[in-house]
Amino acid sequence: MRRLLALTLLLLSAPVLGAAFPAALRIPTLRPRAAGPVPALFSHRTHATFGCHQCHPSVFPQQAVGFTHQDMARGLYCGGCHDGAVAFGITATACARCHVPR
Repeated sequence: MRRLLALTLLLLSAPVLGAAFPAALRIPTLRPRAAGPVPALFSHRTHATFGCHQCHPSVFPQQAVGFTHQDMARGLYCGGCHDGAVAFGITATACARCHVPR
């Protein structure tokens, strides 16, 4: 009976949780910038195969946070996976993969 209740709650909460998290969001900048690339665009859909628990709350809190390329080079935030081994690396030649206009 407990399993059935838990499954029911999970199924009923999924649409609410899906609506709470946008499909795509801009990574906030730490400082205002007059020039340069647009802030990076993160897609929850692209990363859906990993499941929320892979990144939340260990890598990212349940909110949008700003960070730098230096943070990513140290293996923090996106750099935890985007290191060139697990996923494409953060390099100067791959800017357009994340910094895309919308």
